[in-house]
Amino acid sequence: MSATSQRRPAQLSELDRLTPRWDDIVRRAALDTRSVRETHQLEEDAQAFADELIAAFRGRNARRPSCAPLCVSPDGLSAGW
Repeated sequence: MSATSQRRPAQLSELDRLTPRWDDIVRRAALDTRSVRETHQLEEDAQAFADELIAAFRGRNARRPSCAPLCVSPDGLSAGW
């Protein structure tokens, strides 16, 4: 069994755990009237969600990528730019 297939159930479980948070962010973003404070909080929540989404694929210690890689290794642990 390859490393990718071994990690897949954990990734799917993590993505499933994140789904309600994404739904909440989208629901809150759809509201017509928001204060500046609510808008900033929504952005912070979206950034935190993005960090957890990246961690689901790259691991908890992964840093936020600054640009998209040209290629990613089959195990998802390294990339090339």
